[in-house]
Amino acid sequence: MKFISPLNEEINICKKSSNYNRDSSPKINYFYKIFNKPWGREYLVYQNERIGIWILHINDNQRTSVHCHFKKDTILIPIKGTFRIDLYNSYEILNELEKLYIPKNTFHGLGSYKDDSVIMEIEIYTEGIKHTDKNDLLRLRDNYNRDKHTYENSVKEEEMKDNKIINFHDNDNFVYGDTEINISEIPNELSDLIMLISGVIYQNNVINPPSIINTDKISYLSNQCKFLSFQNNYLEENKKIIYNKKHLQDLLSLNSFTNIGLTSGCFDIMHVGHINFLKKCRKQCDKLFVCLSSDKQINCLKGNNRPINNINDRIRMITCMKYVDYVILYNEIDSNLEKELDNIMNIINPDFWFKGDDYKEEDIIVKHPSLKQIILFENIKYKSTTNIVNKIKGNVS
Repeated sequence: MKFISPLNEEINICKKSSNYNRDSSPKINYFYKIFNKPWGREYLVYQNERIGIWILHINDNQRTSVHCHFKKDTILIPIKGTFRIDLYNSYEILNELEKLYIPKNTFHGLGSYKDDSVIMEIEIYTEGIKHTDKNDLLRLRDNYNRDKHTYENSVKEEEMKDNKIINFHDNDNFVYGDTEINISEIPNELSDLIMLISGVIYQNNVINPPSIINTDKISYLSNQCKFLSFQNNYLEENKKIIYNKKHLQDLLSLNSFTNIGLTSGCFDIMHVGHINFLKKCRKQCDKLFVCLSSDKQINCLKGNNRPINNINDRIRMITCMKYVDYVILYNEIDSNLEKELDNIMNIINPDFWFKGDDYKEEDIIVKHPSLKQIILFENIKYKSTTNIVNKIKGNVS
């Protein structure tokens, strides 16, 4: 788990706030309600005297205010998609099931790179409070110009319909994208992440909720233990996905990548030609970025019957390739000018641009004059998605 600490500047801002020593608001029943916000929606799924668990759905390129709390710490865990966590004067990128601990008096805001990204927010009550107080906040920066301290005036409340009722107090399973959450009295040993949310256990020392645990040598010190077990079969693969240019810029800013290679393609039906090409690319560089064409782009380029595999299936196939470090999702509006691809090239400034020998270097330079070095690999004859499709149709031997 990543931990951050409040800066002196943050603590000074908090102490100057008129709400710093305010009394807590009376307890409100937030269960079975959806709270619609300018950036998306949120709802409460679990609460006891120590913690409250909220689920936040954040829309594409939207973000919450940068705010802090005076009487609670926060743990953030993305369960669908990748998030930018804005801090007082920096930011972090959180992938699925990565964890960030944010103490009270520490400013933070949540931003999404893709539509309907979902993140779990675990409130840890401090200062003697035993329930969620949504007005325990101070907004520092807000795109929607809301009041600095009030919650209720910034939301539109609606009742949760029967088919949408979510409550972790009932033992059940819930699925968000590729992440399955199991709530039970016994932790699932096969899970990628296990968290104690109620009760007390002993594992080398006394462990209270909320705590990340492993399943070795657990002694139960209370008979009311409850665990969240998270499973996601695509954790490593999903870390490779770059959803848009902002995500790409943020990733590059946080990392000092060198010897970068870049290529692009449809990768519709994965075949030996693709594998051979990507393997050769990766041998030439330390990090290989692949721009993956959208369904709409392929449809315009290849015809109404393409792609054979939709974007989600193609993402699955190419992110599983060990030769690929990152996959950039993009939609080229004009395949002749390739302006979107050129924008990506200028953001990355790759050391190498890779394509097959069906392209000509002089044609590439006309569209992309900023490229440093172009390497064209010889294609394997007759190995292409088009040939595979024609063979299935009986049009080619």
